[in-house]
Amino acid sequence: MKNLSANFFYGLYTCRLLSSVINDAEPLGLPEKMTLEELYAYQKDQDVSNMAYVALKKLGYKAAELSSFAEDYKLNVLREARFELAGQQVFDAFEKAGIDFLPLKGALLKNLYPNPALRTFTDIDIYVGDKIGEAEKVLFELGYEKTGAEDHNDVSYTKKPSIHIELHRDLFPDDYDFEGYFDDPFKHTELKDGYGHFRVYRTDDFFIHVLCHLYKHFTFGGCGLRQYLDIYVMIKKLGLDFEYIRSELESFGMSGFLETTLTLNRFFFDGEKPSEETVEIADFVLNNTTFGSADIRLVLDYDKGHGEKRSLWGNIMYFADRWQLKYSQMKLRYRFLKYFPFLLPFCWIHRFFAALFFRRNVIKASVNDVGKMNSDFSDYINHIMEISNAKVGKSN
Repeated sequence: MKNLSANFFYGLYTCRLLSSVINDAEPLGLPEKMTLEELYAYQKDQDVSNMAYVALKKLGYKAAELSSFAEDYKLNVLREARFELAGQQVFDAFEKAGIDFLPLKGALLKNLYPNPALRTFTDIDIYVGDKIGEAEKVLFELGYEKTGAEDHNDVSYTKKPSIHIELHRDLFPDDYDFEGYFDDPFKHTELKDGYGHFRVYRTDDFFIHVLCHLYKHFTFGGCGLRQYLDIYVMIKKLGLDFEYIRSELESFGMSGFLETTLTLNRFFFDGEKPSEETVEIADFVLNNTTFGSADIRLVLDYDKGHGEKRSLWGNIMYFADRWQLKYSQMKLRYRFLKYFPFLLPFCWIHRFFAALFFRRNVIKASVNDVGKMNSDFSDYINHIMEISNAKVGKSN
């Protein structure tokens, strides 16, 4: 096992601080050789500095020493209040329009924390299935504008000053079909009291969705500790039926990843003595940011399409795939494809030669990325996926 990094120890201390907030316990003092400045930088990357502030201020620091933490806390209190009001407005509008909808992730998870403002999030995710067109009209009437490129799975909308809504037609990208388990998300839900179209997850099914969302990030580009904190809070605050949860996850091969996650969480937040493998996985997580890194995404993306065995042909095909973007992506660059989709192969060729002659730095970056696929780093990432029971591929 490699030597543990400074991030590992800052991360582990952060976990214990956050655990003290969840469990209303006295926080541990800052260990020797750690500084508040470096602790803040680490927690900012993990998007938990606002929550850590609640624990740190119990340790008797002067206000000036915790000013950065306090500022993040205050900002998130204001952000959460704005999103709460905006979310309720959208929910009521969808209800009035007769659109079945299911809020997801942070908009619900925040209510399990001691204070909703402790759980950061930057948008409200709402599943509406094939009703995106109808839901979009409602958002336009409320003053939202469509922003960014339309994705196969979701569409983004914003409203000034800083409200962001994502409408989902699917819960997961095609690469994560979980053997069709989430093809009809509403079957795992029930109506919210007093509503005719507002759907909410049943408790155990909510946990299954959150765990699978963690898995998606873990196997896409890695992830940091905040998503593990969500799992910990759910276990602490909800009366979960793990016999049912294990049975459902077993049906699409996810029970092993569940056990890995539970073991890791007991080490992170409860101080359980870890195995050597658990420490390895913990080091991977604690050295990540909230949604992982580009280099990890490169390795995992390569292995999804070309297998773990590197070869000259595999490298050539991976390089080609970098330029053969999906039709949904290419039509944003070549508008005429909307009317002449059969020209897609010619657009791939044009894109490559345009880069070759006018953007050679992009070609060089792609070649360098292929080189990363054949390194010790790539072997390390695949080792972490293996011991985490996280299979990489289009079928889970």
